[in-house]
Amino acid sequence: MAAPKPGGEERPPAPLSAAPSADDLPEGVRAYFRDQPSVVTGRPGLFLDRDGVVVEEVGYLHQVEKLTIHAGAAALIRAANTAGAAVVIVTNQSGIDRDLYTWDDYDVIDTEILARLGSQDAFVDARIANGFHPRFTDPWGDTHEFWRKPGPGMLLHAIERLTLAPERSWMVGDMASDVQAALAAGLAGAFHMKSVHGPEHRERALALASGQFEVHGVQSLEAVQTVISERQLFTNF
Repeated sequence: MAAPKPGGEERPPAPLSAAPSADDLPEGVRAYFRDQPSVVTGRPGLFLDRDGVVVEEVGYLHQVEKLTIHAGAAALIRAANTAGAAVVIVTNQSGIDRDLYTWDDYDVIDTEILARLGSQDAFVDARIANGFHPRFTDPWGDTHEFWRKPGPGMLLHAIERLTLAPERSWMVGDMASDVQAALAAGLAGAFHMKSVHGPEHRERALALASGQFEVHGVQSLEAVQTVISERQLFTNF
């Protein structure tokens, strides 16, 4: 297993490809991977939910004027970059199958997110999204359940494409389904962020903890970074 890149190594700010990857993905799933000269096998991954974690939750975000990068997001991503961990955004975007916005709208928002993060030297290695929802995707089937969190599909796809070590990787999310997806994908653990979705998500997330899967309840992304640093969850973090 290859070690992560040494801390402090210069990381070229290559953009993610403008078009979805050519992977054999089901209709309604999009994956974008940042062009990189080489990929280190066996490095850890930092998986991030988008709405409520990377950006502030506003409900079906599709207007740039409503976009706000979450406090601490750029610093956390930048620290993961320095540590050699892959940063992957995995997001349910049911607003697409609800006909609230389109994939083009999604791309506009994500392009702006990447630009704002990049201006703070914080770079995302991959972003994967699905537009599914069991009440609005018709017909609903096993494929949709696999790719929509709490299914592990988006995480497993990134693990395979980026040759990540799931047992060294962590998820940060604001819903219990984020933590469930991390558990199903074989990650080491997850952080549940304080959520606008209600305390029941924190309770359900913490209930998933075991001797093989850690769950931390945190109030902020700064707290996530502190735990990762103190526990040395990523080498050189």
